[in-house]
Amino acid sequence: MERRRFVVIGLGSFGHHLSRSLYERGHDVLAVDRRARAVEEIQPYCSRAQVADAADRDELESAGANNAEVGVVCLGSKIDVSILATMFLKELGLREIVAKAVSRDHARILQRVGATEVVHPERDTAVALARRLAEPDVLEEIPFLEGYALVEIRAPRALWGKTLAETHLRRAHRLSVVMLRREGGRGGAVAAQPDQRIEPGDVLVVLARMDDVAAFRKSHPE
Repeated sequence: MERRRFVVIGLGSFGHHLSRSLYERGHDVLAVDRRARAVEEIQPYCSRAQVADAADRDELESAGANNAEVGVVCLGSKIDVSILATMFLKELGLREIVAKAVSRDHARILQRVGATEVVHPERDTAVALARRLAEPDVLEEIPFLEGYALVEIRAPRALWGKTLAETHLRRAHRLSVVMLRREGGRGGAVAAQPDQRIEPGDVLVVLARMDDVAAFRKSHPE
C-alpha cells in the first residue's frame, strides 16, 4: 500500500476519527484545528498535529498543509470557514480535496472553490441506517458499475434446498449471483455454480440494480 500524505482540517468527532483511522492505516496525517485541546487529544493518533486557523491561508501554509497530497476539510457546520479552507488548499496546490458539506448549496460552493469530492456524512449515515432498518435482509450494498451494485441478500426460505440453476434468479429477477457466503463457519464463501444448493442461512452475493433487488425482496417476503 502506498503511503499518502493527508492534511485533515477540523477535529470534531468526524475529523478526529478520520485522522486516527488514516494514521492507523499507515498514512502520514497532519491534523489541524484552531482549538488547542482538540489538537492535544489527536496528538498520539497522527503524524503531527498543529494549532492553526483554517480561515487564514498563511497559517495553513505554516502548518505544512501545502506538503499534503490530499486535503480533507471537516468543518461542515462552519460553512464560511470550510469554504475558505477549501479555497486555500486549492491555492496551495493540493490536487485532491475532500470537503464535508451540510447542504446542497454548501456542496455546490465547495465544488466551485476547489473541492474534488464533497461528502455528506450525516445524510449518508442516515440513509444507510434507514436502508438497514427497512431492508434487514440486504446485508451490504457496494456501488459497482453505473446503476448496479454488489449486494448481499440473505437467502429467503423459498430458495432453501434449490440449486442456483433451479432458482432462475438471473432470468426471472435479473439477479446475477457471483458468490454464496455461508455464515457460522460452514465453509465460508463459495463461488456460484449452477449446481450449488442453497442452504438455510446462506447469503447471496449478487450483481444487480437496486430496483431489481427491491422487487425480488417484495416477491419473496419472509
